[in-house]
Amino acid sequence: MARILPTALVMGVLAGLLVAAYMNIFNVPVMEWAIALEGQAAAAAGETGDETLPLSSLTTLGGQRIGMTVGLAVVGVLYAAVFTGLYHLTRRAAPGWNPWAWAAVAGLLGFWGVSLYTQIKFPLNPPGVGDEGSLLARQGFQFLFIAVSTIAAALVIYGVGVVNRTSAASGRWLRYAGIGVAYAVVALLLAFAIPGVRDAAPAWLPPELTIMFRTFTAGGHFLLWMGIAFGTIGYKTYRERDIHAYPQSPAVAA
Repeated sequence: MARILPTALVMGVLAGLLVAAYMNIFNVPVMEWAIALEGQAAAAAGETGDETLPLSSLTTLGGQRIGMTVGLAVVGVLYAAVFTGLYHLTRRAAPGWNPWAWAAVAGLLGFWGVSLYTQIKFPLNPPGVGDEGSLLARQGFQFLFIAVSTIAAALVIYGVGVVNRTSAASGRWLRYAGIGVAYAVVALLLAFAIPGVRDAAPAWLPPELTIMFRTFTAGGHFLLWMGIAFGTIGYKTYRERDIHAYPQSPAVAA
């Protein structure tokens, strides 16, 4: 089960499409709610010109759904590549585990380092919220945060592998604790060192709408990571069992 990247990439696309369906069912209504409130606020303020229409209203709802689906499929491919790297690090760090455990650890660390921790640092906002002038800065800092956070998670796995290879079992827990403390320090430094560009919520935005949007989004990312992790290992396990159950004859193999 050494070569999982091709399978993981395919699973990334499939998981992205499935999560897109989830987001269209649960999160798109929340986005529509935000768009409607933004439009009502603009109308109440007497802003009726096209130049004051929300950006999210300038595209059709069908176009937004298609764009979300394509975007999540692309994100699934990127996450699958990261998962593959974390999976192989985990496999080398804990060779005695089974593939399902390797996949679970790699998927959870990927979800934390790439998705959840980033969303805690840079909370996502529904449509209509945010200053377009700060968009580039937010995206740049988010990319830097994701890169450093992912590297830190990978170094944790690598450090555990070094401890497992160089230390006796009786003395490993103290070294594991040291790795955990070191990661916590790096994570806190990362959280405070990289600026968090946050825009104030407009008066028309109810808090429960933002909570729902962020919760459904985080849930979608969790499903995406778990779909890639367990979908990849499940398919590889099934294929290997199929090959062992129905081996090729020498004539066919030749």
